[in-house]
This record gives sequence, C-alpha cells and structure tokens, in this order.
Amino acid sequence: MSGPVDLTIAICTYDRPELLARTLRSCLAQRNALGLRFEVVVVDNHPSGSAAAVVAQLATETAVPVRYVTETTRNMSVLRNRGFSEAAAPLVALIDDDEVADPAWTDELVGALRRTGADVAVGPRLAVFAEAPPPYDPAGTGFMRDLRLPDGADIPLLDARGKPQHGLGTGNSLFDMARCFPDGAPAMRPEFGDAGGEDFEMFVRLHRSGRRIVWASRAVVTETVLPHRTSTAYRLIRTQREAQHYVTIYLDVAPHPGRVWLSLMAKGLLQLAVGLVLATATWEFGSTRRIAGRQLMAHGLGKLLWRRPVGYIAEPPARLPSGSAS
Repeated sequence: MSGPVDLTIAICTYDRPELLARTLRSCLAQRNALGLRFEVVVVDNHPSGSAAAVVAQLATETAVPVRYVTETTRNMSVLRNRGFSEAAAPLVALIDDDEVADPAWTDELVGALRRTGADVAVGPRLAVFAEAPPPYDPAGTGFMRDLRLPDGADIPLLDARGKPQHGLGTGNSLFDMARCFPDGAPAMRPEFGDAGGEDFEMFVRLHRSGRRIVWASRAVVTETVLPHRTSTAYRLIRTQREAQHYVTIYLDVAPHPGRVWLSLMAKGLLQLAVGLVLATATWEFGSTRRIAGRQLMAHGLGKLLWRRPVGYIAEPPARLPSGSAS
C-alpha cells in the first residue's frame, strides 16, 4: 500500500501478546467496503517489549502498514497521546489490546462520522469470558458498554446541571484529529493518567468545547474478560476507582465546585451506609453470588476517598487459559 493513509488504527498494549495477536488479526481482516487506506500502530508500554515479536510476525502476513513503537512511561495519558501522535492519518481509531473488532468495524465507525458530520464516534463493547461469567452477573452485562442509542445519535455526556453521565473509554472510538485537536495539543491530560479516568475526562472536555460525539451502534468490538477480572475483589476496587474518576471530573467541570463537593460527599456517606445495611441484611460478605451492597459501599468510598486515588490496579500476566473462548 502506497500513498497517504485515511485511517490510523492505534493499539496501546501492556504485556498481553496472546490477546494483542487477536486484536491485530481482527484489525487486519477488516472488510473495508469504504476502500480506506489504513495503517496500524502498536504502542508497547511494557519494558520487555513483549509485543514486538507478535507485531513483527503479523506485519509479514499483510500488505497493511504495521508499525511498532515503544513508550515505557507508566502513564495512560502519555501512552495514548503517543498513539495519537504517531498517526499519519486524519482519522484515528482506538481499540484496546483485549478487544476483537467485527469485520465491518472500521466501515461502521467511519460511516457514522461521515453520515452525521460528527467529530467523534464511539461504538459498543460486548464481552466474551475466558472462563465463565461471574455468579453475581451471569449475563455479563456489567462488563459491556451498550448505550442503546439509535445509530448516529449524539451521546449526552453531561446532563443539564453539568453532571457526567454515560462514562466512555477510548476502546472502540474514532477521532477526526483536525476537529478534535486543532492546535496539536496532547489529547489527554497527564495528571489523569496515573489515577485513571483520562479518557472520559478527554471526552467531557471535547463535549464541552462543542465537539459532537455520536453513537455508532453497529461498530462492534468484543472484549475478552480474563478470570481475575471477574473476581469480587477486583470488581469492587474498580468500582471505587470509577467513583473517584467521577468526582474528579465532575468537580473539574462544575461551575460551583464547592456545592458539588458537598453534595457528592453527602451522597458518598449515604451510599456507604445504605450499602453496609444491604450487605449485612442479605449476608453478602463472603458471597460470590451477591455484590450489590458492597458495590454501593465501593461507590461511596470512592467519593469519600477521591483524593487518595486507587491508581493502577495490580494484575497478573494476561495469559489466556487453555481452551478459552475465542
């Protein structure tokens, strides 16, 4: 493939070579009915360069340009900003290294942007479990992102009071770079990159600056959920961290942050108290089938402890169990 590219697919990865191989193959197997010239850029965040061999092998099997770069700074904003800055195309699609894109993924994302004239498109993320869904969520709905909006609908990131809603991540998203970042400034703020929430903060900032963010309902990716991510302890610490993100971002955009802070702290205390009563009344502590009360407590703790960010959550090496779902 020669000449300028229309689309860059950027993948940030950290020590997930098996999962990354699936992600890459799905990107390289796009139907591409729109006839886009595209490239793939893999940004490796692991000091060992664990993604290098996977990228090198798959690059020999395709005519699509595949580039490998390293960025070992342990900050998600810096990492994703590197993916944006490496892009040679005016459109940049982001997909996570544990996601697999449907064959029409790029057609649907780009098509949604073209049909609506929007600046950003975001699509659904389904889930497939490497072993089984957890007993507390047998349908796995808590591991998916489906806003259930019409195709091409604007995503309302803030309500009338400026309260964040519809939390978004960059996995399965497409950006018109010239419209979203016209001054060439970094897309994500590094101060959010250690504690998390950097991607949603960026979406809220783009929304407040007048950028249109639309829902591409047919641009589907599927995330592989590894067993440790379904454990009760992991879900509770993730819930607490997400509540911290919510408080930080809400205060960052609120016209009256003092009032908002008071209301959030009051809500956090109430959630903690009600969650404790619920968890105690239903004998939830120690259960693998009930989590609602403890999740409500985690929401409350996240609000109350928002100045003590959870940050990165330690995870085991991402290796697929033998015979896991593809």
